[in-house]
This record gives sequence, structure tokens and C-alpha cells, in this order.
Amino acid sequence: MSILVLTSDTLSSPAGVGQIEYSSPIFAATPIGTQRGIVPTQQYYRLNSAVVGGNVTTAQSIFGVGVTLSASTVYEFEMVMVLSKTAGTTSHTISMGFGGTATVNNIGYVSFNNGNSGSAVSTGVVSGFILTASATVASPAITGASINQYFVLKGTVSINVGGTFIPQYTLSAAPGGAYSTNIGSFIRIAPVSASGSNTSVGAWA
Repeated sequence: MSILVLTSDTLSSPAGVGQIEYSSPIFAATPIGTQRGIVPTQQYYRLNSAVVGGNVTTAQSIFGVGVTLSASTVYEFEMVMVLSKTAGTTSHTISMGFGGTATVNNIGYVSFNNGNSGSAVSTGVVSGFILTASATVASPAITGASINQYFVLKGTVSINVGGTFIPQYTLSAAPGGAYSTNIGSFIRIAPVSASGSNTSVGAWA
């Protein structure tokens, strides 16, 4: 087995064509000119079997797991999932949020919810730019029994104290039937910089 180990150091200035560098928490490469870029090192999780939730109003883990993130680090993330149920008609909304032991300096992400292939649900797109890890309403009022709600979340989070980071959903009322997170739902998350200042990798001026 061959292992290449790079020691973390300050990125060279100026960047040089063909360089591959490591400056914790990122790997960087320069393919052309001084246009250095981040080499993504994603932590990735995809469901191969559905995660069954509960008919409750407390926060529930979307994937059944959380990811461990490092202190003083900014991460970029993308999450795509479907929440489905087949019973219960009590009106409710679905909120998105993040729990776990990690503490957050700041977070900003786009939440997009569009569609249902079930019955008797309020129609329309619910989207917004969210600036809190706390539960935030991300769906219309839902009254149907057979429901599929589609969500896309994309954004960044700056971690203060490292620990677990758990994507969660919370129902405003117990609908009478539990949701499941569908097979194929996924999340990916990758470090992009140290926290505390603007992230700048590349030929920005």
C-alpha cells in the first residue's frame, strides 16, 4: 500500500499551475494560472433503506445518524430527501433544523420544498434562505393521508465547538401517521475553510 501524506502549511503565494497543497482543513489544487481551488473531501451518507419516524411533535433525525464536525471550521453541505407517509389527516407543517453536540457560529442555507404526489395537500413552493439551525417551517400546511414531500437544502455552516451535527425535521402536530425518509435520500458535507473570516480560495481581489 502506498500512502501520500501532506503536511498542513500556509498556501503558497502566488499559486502555481499544477500545485496540490494541504492547508487544514482543505486540500487545494491550481489547474490554470493562479486560479487555486478547493479539492472537495466530502463526508457522504445515502439511505439504502427507509428511516421510519414517529407520529410525534419532537425533533426527529432525518437520516437516523449525525456527522461529527471539527471545531473552528466552515462546511458546505447539500441535502436532498423525501419524507413520506400513508396515514393521518391532522393538519401540520414540517420544519427543518439541525441538532447535535456541535455549536454553531453561524449558518445560512436555502431550503426548497416543492410537491406532493399524494392527496389533499396545500399546493405551492415553500422556499427561503434560513439563518438559524433551529427548526424553521419548510412546508405548506399538510392535510392529506398519502403524502410525499420533497426537500432540497444547500448552504454553509460555521462550527464553533466540534461535535455531532444532526439534520432533523419537526412536525407542528402529530398527523396520525408517521413519516419515513425515503431510500435514495442523501447528504454530503465538506470543509471549505477555517471559521472567523470570509472564505477566500482562488484569484479573488
